[in-house]
Amino acid sequence: MAKKFGQIDFKEVWTIPNIITYFRILCVPVFVTLMALGGVKNNLYMFYAALGVFFVASGSDLVDGYIARRFNMQSGIGMALDPVADKLMHISVLLCLALCTGLTPLGQNLVANGTLENPWFVHYAFVVAIIVKELIQLLIAVYVIKKGATVKANWLGKISSFTISIGVILGFFHQFVQYADWGILAWGIVLSYAAAISYLRQVIGEVKKIEKGEMQAATAESVKEEDQKEVAEGKAVGLGAPSQKDR
Repeated sequence: MAKKFGQIDFKEVWTIPNIITYFRILCVPVFVTLMALGGVKNNLYMFYAALGVFFVASGSDLVDGYIARRFNMQSGIGMALDPVADKLMHISVLLCLALCTGLTPLGQNLVANGTLENPWFVHYAFVVAIIVKELIQLLIAVYVIKKGATVKANWLGKISSFTISIGVILGFFHQFVQYADWGILAWGIVLSYAAAISYLRQVIGEVKKIEKGEMQAATAESVKEEDQKEVAEGKAVGLGAPSQKDR
């Protein structure tokens, strides 16, 4: 029998959506290597190649989500690993945009020729702030899985993630947009902390209900059934009779 841990059933390790998630995780060392070489060799083209890897990884995120819902391949392990893959890539991007510019010949040369006032494409303070937030979020995620809660990402979290992504992409072109990318990143980070606080409050509320017996803890099967129900309801709304608003 496959081992289970909260919402995770290890017999679902090799589903297609999960394999795509593993691919996204493997994109991280490729991205980091390109960024490091670009900084050391003072080659911006390697930075843009790394940006291409980032876009491929981001695109695969959309693909695995579509396949999982379209073909009923949702799984607890996918729910757990998907945000981990996203966070690994986002943190790697920020670290590289800071360290592979501020501490390498590329950033120093841009300062020397007057293109930039300082060599940091993304200041290290942004990196520290996001890493602290992600560590907090990771601890919350582990707690959620252990307790069997089913709290999902809120709209504030999605907005903050989108805002940070825009700031990160602009960071690759920092020498042209300075310091618009920093302003967008700062606002995204503020929103992400607000989202983390909101998420923690929801988690605590659900865990209290579970401990009081007011609701059941989630399992791999219940998570899958809930996702399938949402997909079915979405199809019914999209393909069924028009609503009063549409008529």
